[in-house]
Amino acid sequence: MTAEAAPGVPPSRPGTAPVILRQVGEGARLLLVSIRDALAYLAHRRVGAPLPRLGFLGRWEMLALALLAAGLTAAALVLLDPLALGLRQKLPAGLITVSERLTDLGFSGVVLWPLGLTLAYALLLTHAGDAVTRLMAASLAARVGFLFLAIAPVGLGVSLFKHMLGRVRPHAALALPGPNPEQTLHLFAFKSSFAAFPSGHATTTFAAAVAFAALFPRARAWLIALALPVAATRIVLGSHFPSDVIAGAAIGTAFALWMIRVFAARRLVFKVDGTGAIAPMAGPSARRLGRLLPRTAFSSAVPVEEARP
Repeated sequence: MTAEAAPGVPPSRPGTAPVILRQVGEGARLLLVSIRDALAYLAHRRVGAPLPRLGFLGRWEMLALALLAAGLTAAALVLLDPLALGLRQKLPAGLITVSERLTDLGFSGVVLWPLGLTLAYALLLTHAGDAVTRLMAASLAARVGFLFLAIAPVGLGVSLFKHMLGRVRPHAALALPGPNPEQTLHLFAFKSSFAAFPSGHATTTFAAAVAFAALFPRARAWLIALALPVAATRIVLGSHFPSDVIAGAAIGTAFALWMIRVFAARRLVFKVDGTGAIAPMAGPSARRLGRLLPRTAFSSAVPVEEARP
């Protein structure tokens, strides 16, 4: 005797689960292939002439700025870092509350998860739909891919380095003996309380601000203005010393600028005029991007015989 389906619940079709698993597997395969092909395309695309320049920043100007950032970090290490010990306890409760809310914007997941999911979706769409849909998906994937590559690798590298270096955080330094507890290092500790230098929040925040500002020049001032207080919250909350934040901001900014030059030199996402000035290429409008919203975009990736009821 066969069991009857509950009222209002359609009976399950035999073989539905294997079809879904095959669709998921095919999607994962296409995504991995797309990522591999996109990175290979970026690596092997010909560099155009003239080479891009970032405003007044030539080779020697960039070296001078790097030395300036290193000098500011060293000065903060000696002059400002001792003043950060116990700073949180001396500040108004309202400022602490605002800082606790604002500092969340510096978590890498806040920006990388949306970017990563959007990138994956756009890459999958390059294998589905008509020619116009694929072209717009490729254009979106290039821009989101630039943002992801300008933020994720430097954040990962800083996270690994600071755990290996093992500089004590301000709140943990208060419990340490000695005249200069803020200079304590615990190499390869891999503990949260010994992972201060450089600030991962400042790195991610400034890398994101510079990368987004390159794509949206009109919002440049607002993005930098937002990055500054977000990075400063790490000092207010006793999570980082000033030198940690300065170093993280410099590293994030430098990496994002380098990634802008990488894409601009290959005429991807950015265009370069005869003087070497960089500007973002025009992308699809919001109305046209509406074509990429989920409908039946992935139906072509499923064999016809499996897609039939």
